[in-house]
Amino acid sequence: MKIAFVTQWYDPEVGSAAIPGAIVRALVARGHAVEVVTGFPNYPTGQIYDGYRVHLHQREVVRGVTVHRVPLYASHDGSTLRRMLNFLSFMVSASTLGAILARRSQVSLIYSTPGTVGMAGLVLRRLLRRPFVLYIQDVWPDTVTATGMMPAKIEKPAEWMLHRFCNAVYRAAGHIAVTSPGMKTLLLERGVPAEKVSVVFNWIDDEVFYPVEAEERAEGEPFEVMYAGNIGVVQGLDTAVRAVALASNEANVVLRLIGTGVALESLRSLAADLGVSERVRFEGSRTLAQMAGVMASADAQLVCLKDDPLFSLTMPSKIQAILACGQPIITCAPGDAAALSEESGAGWACTPGDAQALAAIMVQASELGHCGLAQMASGGRRFYESRLSAEVGCEMLEEALHLALEAK
Repeated sequence: MKIAFVTQWYDPEVGSAAIPGAIVRALVARGHAVEVVTGFPNYPTGQIYDGYRVHLHQREVVRGVTVHRVPLYASHDGSTLRRMLNFLSFMVSASTLGAILARRSQVSLIYSTPGTVGMAGLVLRRLLRRPFVLYIQDVWPDTVTATGMMPAKIEKPAEWMLHRFCNAVYRAAGHIAVTSPGMKTLLLERGVPAEKVSVVFNWIDDEVFYPVEAEERAEGEPFEVMYAGNIGVVQGLDTAVRAVALASNEANVVLRLIGTGVALESLRSLAADLGVSERVRFEGSRTLAQMAGVMASADAQLVCLKDDPLFSLTMPSKIQAILACGQPIITCAPGDAAALSEESGAGWACTPGDAQALAAIMVQASELGHCGLAQMASGGRRFYESRLSAEVGCEMLEEALHLALEAK
């Protein structure tokens, strides 16, 4: 099958932006010919990576895959205008230059985050008669309103327009894949036929995330909980900082934050105000190649999201990464993320925003001991292999692509 994969984010970008690369390589491994249409790498800093310069078109081969880069306005800060320019610039480039570059494909796979990328699917479908699968990572306009991206005075008309746009994309798609059961429920409520929607959990790159034998730690060292990823407002990491302050009364717990983001300075200030600056460590970003080893250096991994209806159907990719690395998991998030974490048997979940409950979990985990933690982690790795691995997910995504072709 000849597949055009359209995504705003792609290698060498890190964090959640690394998911598209894992998807593409899994499809290639199953014998498909895949070409990627993407932007110039700038996530998560909003700065174009060294070695790249934005121009009309750049073709390169990344890990054996042909990648076409088209222009975008690089930004990832808190400015609504700049973020809109970032999304809309890629939408225009992918829908014009991208459509030309993808014309040789049989079917397109549209990686929908942000939701504006769906425009490329509409253009390919209506102008070139190419069927497409929409792979939704976050539901719009819900994501836009939940994150406060839109100023209040334009939020209602913007939400109305985005609903109309998204509904048009849903109708045009040959099939829709979503990353959580909650997303499917929401789409059904919005009138999308059930037979048109499949739940396909994201998977991660097994060459990057895998179990690493941790170095033996000396007795008496603190119990280390690690959060690795974007440090933004929606992650609600203030709850984790408060939990460390509460847990320190009963256990020697340390929170390690790996990454960067707009909430970094406010978290530093909160840690200082609570008197736990020594227990909350800000360690900066790491490369993808380092992450398996970095994660193995902690006792447990944290998944954290704010309490928002949107996040009840959000499935953070770090859950798969943690389970693939064979690590215990602590989830302070609503809905599907918490349910999957508990179902895996690899850890604990609590209500988002509940610092007291999160502190109690940290204390409980610290008392479990190395053998107990290792047993939970091993169970989580087995769960990943049977339910969330590239082999399982890619087979389901491949079926969605065939359904789109048949619906042509």
